[in-house]
Amino acid sequence: MLEVVALYAASRVFSTLLLGIGMLVVVWHGWHLPWLTTTPSYELTARGWSPHLPSFADISAMWDSAHYDRIAQSGYPTVLPRSASGQIEPNSWAFLPVYPLLVGAMQWLLGTGFAATGVVVSLLFGGAATVMLYLVVRDRVGFRPAWFTATLFAFGPLAFVLQLAYAESLFFFLFFAALYLMQRRQYGWMLAPAVVAAFTRPGALALALALAVVFVVRWRSARRGADAFPKPERVKLAIAALVTGLAGLAWPAIAWAVTGAMNAYTATELSWRYGFLGHTDFQPFTAWFELSWRFLGVGGVLIVVLVVVLFGLWVGRRGIRPLGTEIIATAASYALYLLAVFMPQQSVFRVAAPLAPLMGDPGIAGRTWLRRLVLGFAIAAQPVCVAVLWFYANP
Repeated sequence: MLEVVALYAASRVFSTLLLGIGMLVVVWHGWHLPWLTTTPSYELTARGWSPHLPSFADISAMWDSAHYDRIAQSGYPTVLPRSASGQIEPNSWAFLPVYPLLVGAMQWLLGTGFAATGVVVSLLFGGAATVMLYLVVRDRVGFRPAWFTATLFAFGPLAFVLQLAYAESLFFFLFFAALYLMQRRQYGWMLAPAVVAAFTRPGALALALALAVVFVVRWRSARRGADAFPKPERVKLAIAALVTGLAGLAWPAIAWAVTGAMNAYTATELSWRYGFLGHTDFQPFTAWFELSWRFLGVGGVLIVVLVVVLFGLWVGRRGIRPLGTEIIATAASYALYLLAVFMPQQSVFRVAAPLAPLMGDPGIAGRTWLRRLVLGFAIAAQPVCVAVLWFYANP
């Protein structure tokens, strides 16, 4: 396991270097950055260069980090902000509580600021997530595919997110830990990371659906006599699926109870779509098609259909089956979740990270030339993503 930790440490040097270069460029030009209270500058005085800099932690805690900071300090609003027309505007209810509460508790214990504490928490859980991902893939297809998957995860285009003051690192760790325990059929223990994940970032509902799929697969296999599926395991698996599903649905109910608005959570999430789609009601499985139609017409819709079909063919291939039912079911369920509730924009690459175990596919990881091509492209893309999806727009 030490080699995976060393791999992650090397990846953090790389990402830190990229973020540091970006910070120097921003400071040199005096560009305004979102959520920073002052514009960075670097002036020549009689005593030499005089920097007026945000800290590296501040640079690593922009965009959505401001909402996590607000939650850590003052919790959630009981009255939802609304526009002049009565529409709910973006607010902190879109961000779940586990990460900001954890960072807030660490702040209280250590007496540090939110930005620095959030970066440290994310950095540590990013390493834990990389290790869990490695274990998930190794237990099914061995060392080489697992090493490739962990390397791609740690050095990939959006890998710099693993050390930002975002909830992603913590969620990835919990998600992969739940998947690892699912693989080992430890359904009772799996509930701990799965339920916590449900209050860390949206997406834990995919785990509930994956558990339901695993139940059906194991039940059918047992009927054929190919696998034992004793009643105690059936009960534990059914309870895990039910509890995980309820946990995944709990946050909208909590937002309703606190604010008095039945649509507090869904309307808050939809408020981020106003600039793309205008004011719309939530209708599952429509955002991908609506957005592609609006900007690309029929061709855009056909692209979405093609992507869905190609993904279905990928996870349905016989050659991917060595990954096991749990990985394939979880990935397919998570992809279905994204298609149902997510609107494709620049954040799609970040929220798609839980699909990472699929990169252990022997059809990819088993070919040396393809591994090198994918990894080389991923590493080369990270500086571009740092520039475009952190210093220019939110990831």
